[in-house]
Amino acid sequence: MNVRSSVKGIVIKNNKLLTIKKHDDVFDVDYTLPGGGQEHGENLLEAIQREFLEEVGCLIKVKQFVFLREYIGIEWIPVTIS
Repeated sequence: MNVRSSVKGIVIKNNKLLTIKKHDDVFDVDYTLPGGGQEHGENLLEAIQREFLEEVGCLIKVKQFVFLREYIGIEWIPVTIS
């Protein structure tokens, strides 16, 4: 079984949440938090910094780890650890 971690970032400025607008065939328009898959050899901090640079075009400083959602398996069963 392959396990791949991913990261998402939450940025709130002037009471507004930063999202990425994506177009797809199912929902037409979808909004998601910036982030993506962790590359081999990266820690989570490096992964979110790289993803922000790729998707938003800016360097970020991570202030706080908010939560972890772990999923391993075929069926979608969410597990959240606070």
